[in-house]
Amino acid sequence: MPEDSWNWGSGLQTQSGADDVRTRVLRSAISHVESVGLSLGANAALIDKLSTEAGVTARQFAKVWPSSDAFLADLFCELANQARIDRADTNTLLTTWQYLSARVDDLRSIDGRRSVLIDVIRTAAEYNFDVVTASNKWRTYAALSTTIMSWPDDEDRTRVLDALRASELSFVETMEGFYRNVLPTIGYRLKPVFNNDYQPFVVAAASVIEGLGIVRATVPALVEAHFDLRAETGAEAWSVASLAFVGVVDAFIEPDPEFVADEAISRLSGGVDVTPRSQSDQGY
Repeated sequence: MPEDSWNWGSGLQTQSGADDVRTRVLRSAISHVESVGLSLGANAALIDKLSTEAGVTARQFAKVWPSSDAFLADLFCELANQARIDRADTNTLLTTWQYLSARVDDLRSIDGRRSVLIDVIRTAAEYNFDVVTASNKWRTYAALSTTIMSWPDDEDRTRVLDALRASELSFVETMEGFYRNVLPTIGYRLKPVFNNDYQPFVVAAASVIEGLGIVRATVPALVEAHFDLRAETGAEAWSVASLAFVGVVDAFIEPDPEFVADEAISRLSGGVDVTPRSQSDQGY
């Protein structure tokens, strides 16, 4: 995963005039959010502080944003846009592919494929729970997603919701590509009832991990508990996140009766391929 820092190159760009003012103030505001958390309000004192830190005068600020609400709407949209960088890491696919390449012999049996599946999803669940949901960007994204509906201005609320939706769909698309590559390679497929549409599975799996990330703030002892479950190699410690994630996986996927181990091993030897996306996202 990338480090917990904001990627300014993908959204804001330093330019002259109003664009430069906007870039500097929003940079200052996002640093403030990282430090103290998200708020749906900004009083005059806070705006003065952010502007001063950005080297922007009150007059310059007013030329870009006629009101504090207009400023906050821009800030929230930028937070939503930046969050998509943190929630899905495309390098995870490459790392998983390397791991699978070391487990090719296990793909030749049903029990071996189940073992590989469990190891992959346990690792993914624990990593996402421990790293992603602990990042400042994810916490800000989660807070914004759960509070924006209380924003009074309809137009600005719609703008922010659109930005959040774009971020969510970007995440879903990345993770869909991940599962479309990994699951068929280890002998699994979506159950036929889902019509080869991975998106409900992606959303359900992410909701489990991110929901536990939210609950961890209030009941950390419960969410961070581990349980020793029996396995062929002995007792293994399972986190609540891993157990919940496996439950989602088993609800959506099943062994592929047409799986051919030699073909999967050949795919792994050839590198990551690109599997066609589902038809469900063509309307977005």
